[in-house]
Amino acid sequence: MATKPVIDEVRAIRQQLLEKYGGVEGYLRHIRELDAERLEHEREEAERREAAELGKST
Repeated sequence: MATKPVIDEVRAIRQQLLEKYGGVEGYLRHIRELDAERLEHEREEAERREAAELGKST
């Protein structure tokens, strides 16, 4: 039974990611780094919004 093209594509991309990041652990490390960057960006945005709101109320 042949697999569907989308499944083949997902498997190929998964293989490329594992090769690029040196395996599962490397890929997970990359994801954690991206998540940390996103959280930092969200924190900075919240601080900017808070500062803007404080500036409006004075």
